[in-house]
Amino acid sequence: MTVAVLQAGSWGTTLATILARDGGKDVILWTRDDLHAREIAAHRENRRYLPGIRVPDSVTVTADLERAMSADDVIVTAPSLGVRALRDRVAPLLGTRHRLLSATKGLNEDGRRMSQLWAEALAPDRVAVLSGPNISREIAAGLPAPTVVASVEPATARHFQELVGTRMFRPYTNVDVVGVELCGALKNIVALGAGAIDGMGYGENAKAGFVTRGLAEIARYGFTEGANPLTVAGLAGFGDLVATCTSKHSRNRTVGELLARGVPLAAIPERIGGQIAEGITTTRATYLAAKRKGVTMPITEQTHLVLAEGKPIREAMRDLMERERGEEVAGPLAEISRLLQTFAAAQREETASRARD
Repeated sequence: MTVAVLQAGSWGTTLATILARDGGKDVILWTRDDLHAREIAAHRENRRYLPGIRVPDSVTVTADLERAMSADDVIVTAPSLGVRALRDRVAPLLGTRHRLLSATKGLNEDGRRMSQLWAEALAPDRVAVLSGPNISREIAAGLPAPTVVASVEPATARHFQELVGTRMFRPYTNVDVVGVELCGALKNIVALGAGAIDGMGYGENAKAGFVTRGLAEIARYGFTEGANPLTVAGLAGFGDLVATCTSKHSRNRTVGELLARGVPLAAIPERIGGQIAEGITTTRATYLAAKRKGVTMPITEQTHLVLAEGKPIREAMRDLMERERGEEVAGPLAEISRLLQTFAAAQREETASRARD
């Protein structure tokens, strides 16, 4: 079986590596840069984005998109900023045999999710998404990690679960595409703030509180879009948020830390090896979408003001701390809490009824 992985950044190279090395697949790794493709092929290593990890010989590296699309299964790891343009290039090459797995954790500039972009080029039941606590360097090194594969078509989710799963990379399936994608995108905004807290030396209490309120904000937005509350509490939500807000390898956390230490935003890409921190572009898209939908997102709003208008980070943090004090579980969260409690009570009653019978 041949699998195409589109875009040879750290995540794309990681997936190509484990699919070939641990999964025994033939892989075509595509990059738009011909020189980059030749460098990876010659050295069997992506020295730009994933140094120190050997790319197996069964991975064919190419800048020829038509050659990559000869595979039946396609995994997309391109940054969200480039997905729409990539989709337009890929669309004429897509056939009814193709199935596509989007592993991009970000939003389009208009707030649309990646699967919504791909559904304009391929039937939605042939599209799945991949998200979870997936720090690429750890996975490439062979360390254990779980993930989530979601699709509106359970058979498509199971197909990619089998395809990408290895002894150390364990996928779970989900039908909540909306929740899985939004959690994967929005946690990057929270990670920027978590990194800023690290950079300012505010301590673990502040960081724990910030991340927890960030999860509530993700949930609030997700619920308005129809996400399942259990997704937010699972691997794609809470799990990914914890990993991204705490890992030394997390680009978004690192960006927040650098900004808090006075590094200008324009200098950030060079400091993170030319890679993309999705939280920067996702912040603007989410801020604008939340305003249109009337969703209160104070962390996203303050992050947007820091990134887009140059608001000092310490001032943004102070404004968050000075917000009106309220109940911890309120609004949509309180309603979800009541629904879950009602469901749990019904389950207990059903179990007790069966025991009596």
